[in-house]
Amino acid sequence: MIHTLVIIAVSLSSFFVDAYGNGCLATYSRQKYWRDGDRSLIEFFKTDEAKQSKCGDVYLAVADASQEGQLPDRNELIQFVKDLREQIEDNATIYFTYVGGALPSTGTDAAWAGHFVALVEVHLLFALAPEYGPLEISFDAVFDKTGWSEVFDVVVDTRRHFAAYYPNIPFKVDVRLDHSLDDRQVVDEIMRKADRVSVTAFASHRFDLVDMYRTFLTSTCPHCNDESFRDYKAKVTFVATGDCSAPCGTTLCDDYAFVVPSNIVTAPAQLLASINIARGHVIGRDRFDYFLEANGTLIGLDHFESSRCIYGDGVLAAIGAPSCGADAIKHSQACS
Repeated sequence: MIHTLVIIAVSLSSFFVDAYGNGCLATYSRQKYWRDGDRSLIEFFKTDEAKQSKCGDVYLAVADASQEGQLPDRNELIQFVKDLREQIEDNATIYFTYVGGALPSTGTDAAWAGHFVALVEVHLLFALAPEYGPLEISFDAVFDKTGWSEVFDVVVDTRRHFAAYYPNIPFKVDVRLDHSLDDRQVVDEIMRKADRVSVTAFASHRFDLVDMYRTFLTSTCPHCNDESFRDYKAKVTFVATGDCSAPCGTTLCDDYAFVVPSNIVTAPAQLLASINIARGHVIGRDRFDYFLEANGTLIGLDHFESSRCIYGDGVLAAIGAPSCGADAIKHSQACS
């Protein structure tokens, strides 16, 4: 088993030579590291294992409806972003994410999500965008079509206001979507009005990932695979997970115990290989290239707090994060 997976790792590495895209890996985070002085995420980007992550986009969860119009610890967050920018490449986008699901005391989750846009502009973009961009906004939330329309109306107004001060700095929006979301009206609204979508595709192997890409591009997304595909503005990042507590078959942690020297050898390779397989086979190459731009961040790992186990205990010790190798080995052995 070990020998077989090492061969797979070596053969998959060949995809990096002629791979489509830049191979950069997006990092998604739920933990508010700036709140308690936790430097582990920033320290991660200093490691050799973070080479592909340094050029990828980074998503920071900064607020939800429970804060009701507040950005807690925003001064600490501003300093955190400045420190983070020193460790990642200049063209990597840092996203400020609104996480839905929390209940506000008044109004709706969607209403507070719209208010979040203005808060980020006033308190974060004005303070950071001129020197520490690109900086954008992201939503990890579930709204109906009306809710999303409200959010995007605020985005349009805020974008216009920001452009009056910084006409040459883009103000873009990302939305998180499940690859099989059963609401074509919502998906259509988001694809038309968002600048990027982070599409979750949780599988442990490249061919299963490809099947999920196919589901999104040919079924979930109403017009990604017809002649009106260019009416959509949103570009796509497909997001997998390395969560070692996730069910077998859904996580790149499945092979952890059988890969030498580290699962991180195969995790990006599986993702990159899945993109290469999908291109030209899932939908037409012109359509695929439109949604997954070669110079964009095409793949990502969700969330850093759970996916970081796959980097190995040596990396975790170096960045000051808790070890979890024993749990990762137990998971992967159970999934073999």
